Amino acid sequence: MKKTIRLKIAQWQGGNKPTYAFGSQLLAWLAPKNLEQEEFTIAIPTASDDTELEKKNGVVAQPTLLKNLAAVTEKIITEKPDKIITLGGDCLVSQAPFDYLHGKYGEKLGIIWIDSHPDISTPEIYYHEHAMVLGNLLGHGDPLFAEKVQHPYGIKDILFVGLQEPTADEKVILAELNLPYQVQKEQCLQPEKIREWIKQNNFTKTVIHFDLDVLDPAIFKSLYFTEPGVSEFPSESGKMSLKEVGETMAAIQQESEIVGLTIAEYLPWDAENLKKLLQSFDIFS
Repeated sequence: MKKTIRLKIAQWQGGNKPTYAFGSQLLAWLAPKNLEQEEFTIAIPTASDDTELEKKNGVVAQPTLLKNLAAVTEKIITEKPDKIITLGGDCLVSQAPFDYLHGKYGEKLGIIWIDSHPDISTPEIYYHEHAMVLGNLLGHGDPLFAEKVQHPYGIKDILFVGLQEPTADEKVILAELNLPYQVQKEQCLQPEKIREWIKQNNFTKTVIHFDLDVLDPAIFKSLYFTEPGVSEFPSESGKMSLKEVGETMAAIQQESEIVGLTIAEYLPWDAENLKKLLQSFDIFS
């Protein structure tokens, strides 16, 4: 029997939003339970909402994030799973699982990046590590994180789904990497195109990065783009519906075996605010 593990990684430092940690805890509760899938909680430093993290080498909380990465990597190497479900946390949580799985399955494995952003930034253009994770996995991104990748991917291994208009700096990097992409403003990549990509590349295994900000904030409210009191954002919000994500997953499952799934960037603002309110009620003390 193949061994599947679940990693709960309440990492928030990669995007400098403590609410990511609460999102990871809720995802662990929301995700369907399977008694044959052991769940491991990675110890991540906690913080209060007003915590400000220092930059190093132009990256917010870089030393802490490197320690987090090492802890995740150690757990995976110890367990030696066949499949990994990762419940984040910010997008950086995909790095260690996807690196390990590429080492295990090699050329049979492709990445499907369901995200409104390409996550190929570098410290020269941005300061939050969660926007660099795919770049790291390609041997680009943040040099200190890229050098930790033991089994880097190639450009042919990547398919974007739900990608919105990249920033000007991201477009430069995408061109430098010669990484193909299609902006999906009006309509996401159709299931038949996804199945075709998998078959053409002979990917019998896939890993999927599902960043919830690929969803349309008009229909799903627990996202980066729905933060209370914030009206301006440096990038474009997603346009996908839950139904479209479901159709995407069904198409992938029809053509390959999913051996890695990351769900990341869940920001449950309302639930967090309700939790804070309830903490002020004396009857719970």
